[in-house]
Amino acid sequence: MPMSEVDLYLVTYGNGHAVVMDGADARERAEFSVSRGLSMREEREGGVFVLTPVQDPRPILYEPVVAEPPTALRFRERVSNDGVSWESDGIVSSSLAVRTCARRMSRRRGRLVYLASGAMSLIEVRRQRLRYEPVG
Repeated sequence: MPMSEVDLYLVTYGNGHAVVMDGADARERAEFSVSRGLSMREEREGGVFVLTPVQDPRPILYEPVVAEPPTALRFRERVSNDGVSWESDGIVSSSLAVRTCARRMSRRRGRLVYLASGAMSLIEVRRQRLRYEPVG
């Protein structure tokens, strides 16, 4: 996925804060930071990129967001309280992943984001709390 085609990014900062950012804004901020020598950029697969600020070693992860839900049948469930440290709860079916996200979203104000990598992420109070990554 070419960077210029990405409409939204899930931006996860080194302190665990996560926000969904307009694609053009994200690209502009990243280009400015790199051009001024404030950050180093690392390209990853699938349109993902990482900025590492020169004065703060904690990376900022940019992941493309898509509109369509993932098609995987099984996911690796990962849980976090702070958006930085993650625990794996094992492998779950797609139906269980969707039900878990729906249940949590109905009780709290959260946002479910679908990523180009095929993962789903539930953001609550500016932190990723649940993440489902597709299993082969």
